[in-house]
Amino acid sequence: CGSVLSTHSSVITHVVTQNSSVFQTLCGQAPLNTKIVGGQNAAPGSWPWQVSMRYQGSHVCGGSLINNQWILSAAHCFALISGWTMVLGLQTQQGTNPNSVSVSVSSITVNPNYNGNTNDNDLALVQLSSTVSFSDYIQPICLAASGSTFYNGTETWVTGWGNIQSGGELSLPSPGTLQEVQVPVVGNGKCNCLYGPGSITDNMLCAGLLAGGKDSCQGDSGGPLVVKQGSVWVQAGIVSFGNGCAEPNYPGVYTRVSQYQSWISSVITSNLPGFVTYFSSGTNSDVTCTATAAVISSMNVLFSSIPLFLFPSLLLIDTLF
Repeated sequence: CGSVLSTHSSVITHVVTQNSSVFQTLCGQAPLNTKIVGGQNAAPGSWPWQVSMRYQGSHVCGGSLINNQWILSAAHCFALISGWTMVLGLQTQQGTNPNSVSVSVSSITVNPNYNGNTNDNDLALVQLSSTVSFSDYIQPICLAASGSTFYNGTETWVTGWGNIQSGGELSLPSPGTLQEVQVPVVGNGKCNCLYGPGSITDNMLCAGLLAGGKDSCQGDSGGPLVVKQGSVWVQAGIVSFGNGCAEPNYPGVYTRVSQYQSWISSVITSNLPGFVTYFSSGTNSDVTCTATAAVISSMNVLFSSIPLFLFPSLLLIDTLF
């Protein structure tokens, strides 16, 4: 009792539940997600954990529902603590959304080790003022548990309502439909080669095409980077920052969720989220490198100033234009 096991290739899923009791509503389920193609409008209900975080009525960041009263997002979204509303079950930013629910915020807890200069430990937890009821359009995502592995090349999906052009110059066209795109993991060793050694910590996860063209961008910050294991979706990362959007040789950088199981469990003291141990199949093909001090210095200066929020977005240049 207390765990759900499934296998997919050489991958094992282990859903960890609170007090060894069965998680009554299994996380990571998307009943309406039957087909996914990167770089396009998402079908209604495809990503039922996706949250639009609005500040004084305007979309600023994304987030993910992790149980019936808590949302996971990025710390850098919360320079301001009051004035937020969380919208769940949303498909478009404009027009009618019959399946959406707006909920006010009770509290916001930023990770105490968040560093705005290095973007390390970029995560926060948002407690809703009331619990939400689950539906086909509103479901919690499972979280990657401690010890999860995401090898170079692992296929992931990222979603959001952010801008769709590098540099953040172009917003989503009306009605602002939720976007989805598939991007492969880039190993931390390779990612450090690209950004400069020391820029990418063990608390970060990189994903994107080295050729560029697909990425998260301004307006997507705080949103989920997810992987599928059997029939279960697992959140591997949180949209954090990047060097521009979808630039060649600069994959997006995400907060590595599996590093924070203990901290999340210390903040959410009842009805814990479902944690899933995700093991990548095959072998890791990551690489390491060295760089000159001048390169490291210039990369750190450039990179520290560009987190992905609107106050970050999925860049789908190759399919939308």
